[in-house]
Amino acid sequence: MNKRRYEGEQTKKNIADKAKTLFSRKGYAATSIQDICVAAGCSKGNLYYHFKNKEDLFLYLAEQTFMEWREQWEKISCQYESATEKFYAFADYNVDSIQRPLNRAGEEFLSRIEAGSETFQKFMAIINIGIEVYEKLVSEGIARGEFKNESPKELALIVLGFHVGLSQSCYLIDKETMKTLFRKATTLLLQGISARNET
Repeated sequence: MNKRRYEGEQTKKNIADKAKTLFSRKGYAATSIQDICVAAGCSKGNLYYHFKNKEDLFLYLAEQTFMEWREQWEKISCQYESATEKFYAFADYNVDSIQRPLNRAGEEFLSRIEAGSETFQKFMAIINIGIEVYEKLVSEGIARGEFKNESPKELALIVLGFHVGLSQSCYLIDKETMKTLFRKATTLLLQGISARNET
């Protein structure tokens, strides 16, 4: 890699890192391009060379965050054999990652973009990275005969709904209590989709 390209990549990384910190602390709307430029020590022209606009920058960060989340989960999931064990580990993993820096800014971003717009479609594709992780886990349980042979997509969305719903309490209770709630919810879910419950 030549020096100019390396410096360009380092500049892009620096802009993204500073923007992530600002979005996490101030929220999406309250963070301006000027704020990001000041924090990153770059000009607007430099920022716009790497990102079309603030939306594009946020989409880049969201995709990066979801990809890292998925890669980390894949490393953890290899330690477990059954889908049932993975489900409990996944519940713990989700509690540990609930307060990811961009979560609140992501909710705000989604509420500000027009449904059906190109930006909305891109953001939904990024969110789908997370849904695919749930679906893969459910599909594995079905293939192993642990879960009922139902639509993996539907079951994945149900599990995701449980996790998202529970995560709304994360600012009211401590992490250990949250882990206990996630594990109880996982037990209830697994009892409902267990292949042993089929008649």
